[in-house]
Amino acid sequence: MYSRFSIENDPPGEAATPDELKLRRAYGYPYIAPDRDFLFLRGDAAPFDAGVDLSSRQPVIAVGSNRAPEQLRRKFGDGPESEIPVTWGWMHGYDVVYCAHVAGYGSVPATLHSSPGTDVRVAVTWLTAAQLERMHETENVGESYVYGTFEEAAVDLGSGRPAVPAGCYITRRGALALDGVPVALTEIEARNRRFASLAQVEKLALLYERHGDRPGLEEWILSLLGDENHARRSGLAAALSESTVAFEDPRFTVLLG
Repeated sequence: MYSRFSIENDPPGEAATPDELKLRRAYGYPYIAPDRDFLFLRGDAAPFDAGVDLSSRQPVIAVGSNRAPEQLRRKFGDGPESEIPVTWGWMHGYDVVYCAHVAGYGSVPATLHSSPGTDVRVAVTWLTAAQLERMHETENVGESYVYGTFEEAAVDLGSGRPAVPAGCYITRRGALALDGVPVALTEIEARNRRFASLAQVEKLALLYERHGDRPGLEEWILSLLGDENHARRSGLAAALSESTVAFEDPRFTVLLG
């Protein structure tokens, strides 16, 4: 059931086809990220500068792909204005789970959900005002996500970091549930995880088994990609809405969406 495109590099002398590259992007979410603080600089990860001024930037929690240099490069490019400090922190009483929709590039994206007793490791992007506006655009605020802030005590930004409310994008569609319970992302580190977890490739395979309308998994994923297949993704989201769990948390204040 699982595709070689999610686990193999190109054989020697062979370049990936356009469809193979699309499938790798779908399966690869939430993408590879450095395990320590870094500076997104000129489109790639550079060593973190402890002297960088964070006081004028808004911390925004990255629960999924926004922690990864390759996704930040897609969103912000590689120019000098795209410099973004990315640090790591912990949220206590939460986990990172799957949303009840499929993104335009074929992945099932992530969202936060309450999980008493669980500690989940999250990245934090420190954005300028202009970068925050751009991030709102890429997160499709108002349709796919709402944007808001958590109370300061909800996230541990690390010692020496400004004690300010951290922003976050929360799905409008709810967490995708199995038997009434959200499903965590295996790729995201957590302590005392209470939810069952699946890797992205496993989650896509499961959705295909339940909702696929093409002869094979890969053909089905490709049929969901891009603006031209927005209606198909919307139809799938409507079907998934029958098994969702809403996010409710008094420590989170919605600002947009």
